[in-house]
Amino acid sequence: MTLSDKSVQEFKDIFKKEYGQDLTDAEAREQGERLVGFFEILYKQAQIEHRRKLRLKNEGIKGFYLESTEGPYTCGVCGDNYQGNNIWWNTKGLRCRDCWNNIKKKVTPALTYDNDNKIWIKEWQLQYDYNLHPATRKKLRRQGLLNGRDLKRDDGLIYCTVYLVKENQEFLKQYSKKPRMTVKFVNSKLKSRDNEK
Repeated sequence: MTLSDKSVQEFKDIFKKEYGQDLTDAEAREQGERLVGFFEILYKQAQIEHRRKLRLKNEGIKGFYLESTEGPYTCGVCGDNYQGNNIWWNTKGLRCRDCWNNIKKKVTPALTYDNDNKIWIKEWQLQYDYNLHPATRKKLRRQGLLNGRDLKRDDGLIYCTVYLVKENQEFLKQYSKKPRMTVKFVNSKLKSRDNEK
């Protein structure tokens, strides 16, 4: 989408007021068009979500598999990518067919995305966030200090393990999570321009 000259000037004025920095017309146009593009994506996704919620209401169902033409989507539990016909959707999130089957079999509760690990911990996070080597993880599971729920495909193959926080309190007392890295974003164009002054 191309912004009008008036919109570019309005963007420059807002940017100056909010951040105290002047943008060139080219910078304002580029950033303004990116912002408009971002909102177009958000609006389209809101429309999709609205249609899906209407379907739940109109059909009186609790969820459904998406269309094969949709996707790929990422499963909120195992993190694998699938086309829509292998993704179960409801208001709590997206789950692949295998994860949804494990939820229905009550192997694991209906998990939702949990970035802060208040409900569950993903297997890869044990190494990254808790400095736990895979061999140590296996040892702790054998000792009963670490309790995982193995999610299996129809053929019995384990494809993912989830660790519920409430079932791993002893482990969490002994192994603390690494502090998160703080990231500061810097606009290199603005920084270099400030250095020239």
